[in-house]
Amino acid sequence: MHARIRRTTAVDAGLIQAREQLQVDYARYHNTAPFWSAYQAIQDRLTDAYPQHRLHICNQMAGLAERLGVVARAQLLGRPPPAAFRDAGHTESTSP
Repeated sequence: MHARIRRTTAVDAGLIQAREQLQVDYARYHNTAPFWSAYQAIQDRLTDAYPQHRLHICNQMAGLAERLGVVARAQLLGRPPPAAFRDAGHTESTSP
């Protein structure tokens, strides 16, 4: 029986580094502005380097934040919002 080996792409390698850095940043800053600034800088760097993978990168980063416990539930791009969110009366815009 042969095990199938998955090649790690450059995007995957970047996301692995992002996870490691976010773990350090979360331990240092918790859920504060410096953490979110670091998160945004990492995401910007990855999406600038791999614009064709923007949706994948953003969703993976959101999942990382969820797994770290920074957010209770990540809102993924390209998917409809959860029913509980819609049913609570939230709309697409927060503008008055």
